[in-house]
Amino acid sequence: MLPAFSQHTAWLAGEPYQHAHALALSLQLDKSRELLSSSASTEAIYINSLSDALELLISEDASRFNELEQVYEKRIEALKKTSPQTEKELLVLAELRLQWAFVYLKFGHDFTAAWSIRQAHLAAQECLRKHPDFVPIKKTAGMLEILLGAVPEKYQWALNLLGMRGSWTKGLDMLTEVQAAQGPAALEAALLHPLIDGFVLQQTDSALLHLELLHREQPQNRLILFLGASLAIKNSSSEIAMVMLEKLNLLQSGFPLYYADYLLGEVYLHQGDYAKSISAYRNFIRQYKGDNYIKDAHYKTGLAYWLQHQPDRAKVYFEMARLKGKEATEADKYAARSITENDFLNIAITKARYAIDGGYYDEAVRLLKSIKQEELISTHDMAEYHYRFARLYHKTNMLADAKKYYNKTVELSGTETWYFAPNSCLQLGYIYRDEDNIEDARKYFTKALTYKKHAYKNSIDSKAKSALAQLRKK
Repeated sequence: MLPAFSQHTAWLAGEPYQHAHALALSLQLDKSRELLSSSASTEAIYINSLSDALELLISEDASRFNELEQVYEKRIEALKKTSPQTEKELLVLAELRLQWAFVYLKFGHDFTAAWSIRQAHLAAQECLRKHPDFVPIKKTAGMLEILLGAVPEKYQWALNLLGMRGSWTKGLDMLTEVQAAQGPAALEAALLHPLIDGFVLQQTDSALLHLELLHREQPQNRLILFLGASLAIKNSSSEIAMVMLEKLNLLQSGFPLYYADYLLGEVYLHQGDYAKSISAYRNFIRQYKGDNYIKDAHYKTGLAYWLQHQPDRAKVYFEMARLKGKEATEADKYAARSITENDFLNIAITKARYAIDGGYYDEAVRLLKSIKQEELISTHDMAEYHYRFARLYHKTNMLADAKKYYNKTVELSGTETWYFAPNSCLQLGYIYRDEDNIEDARKYFTKALTYKKHAYKNSIDSKAKSALAQLRKK
């Protein structure tokens, strides 16, 4: 055990590397780079590349992408020329490839991203083979295991041809091993674990608790607050998200987080504070350099006006949403579709939707119970009405009622392309899975995949496929 321990603690443990690494993970990117400005070591390459990747993933700045891609390519060439390659060079080669796979995905270069994952996998496997006791490589290899394990079964043949296979359980075990050890790599693993639990495995309660504990240990870490706020919103915990965003706002130094304004707009929308929601979305639109979520921010600005019974001002922003941004994220796709289909008719249902999304369940109950049956003038309204009750009952752990309303939603939706039915099937799958009713869980996860052309198809299909893959391991 001693050689493995000494190798692990040696990685990034000396100065200025440990301090620069901590600064990068707190989004103090310029300060981190400044500390390493005179170093061309393997450690400096790793930390500087991490700063570059974080900057591009957060800002989506296309002009910086072109500039930093050239730097990345020079770093790769320098690492490839190193001979003999130690465990550090192989680790950094694998890490840079993986970091930039995410960057390429963010900027729409899917083929290059896939090729980068392949190269990262080769370097990580070589490092594991030659240096099996070098713990830091298990973070990289674990992430790759999880990524490759998430590939749908029908595409596994392609991975087999390329000599790549993945396993969720193996990947998570690797991250847990790195997290349990001492050293700078442990914090990265500690950040990755709740993100995978929350955004991939849909275990948002435990993931949010994990990030809250990390925040207590590092209250000045901006990345933890940023990720925690995002996860809190996903967990219908807008009050927690607000606290984290307020703390983040007090920590002004470091890389600007304009996306935090978008998150703030979401929280205010959940609270029904439409004037503040509009202000936050406008700040995001004015300052953000990327294209993602711009369409949705315009749409929700219009929605906030519409919910205040100001249709003329709402129409201005709905038209801007039609013209601005792109349709890469599911939020933007849903915004575009809602505008096209005029999908914002029942104000009480819409207000209840966002109250549920934020965890304001008493207000959601009040709003839904205020709706009279004769006000539900279309099948769409009837389906959404039952769907919102299903989500409310599910989130408040009234599972018998949740099942009843999810099934009624499926019945009312029929073959329509609304997302209510496929997500109802997905949620029913989760309920039955947690009740250890594997047969019904599998039935509903499979049924969720049968719906075509709905707004959240990529997301729902991905979650259903991941859930089915986990069921096969039971």
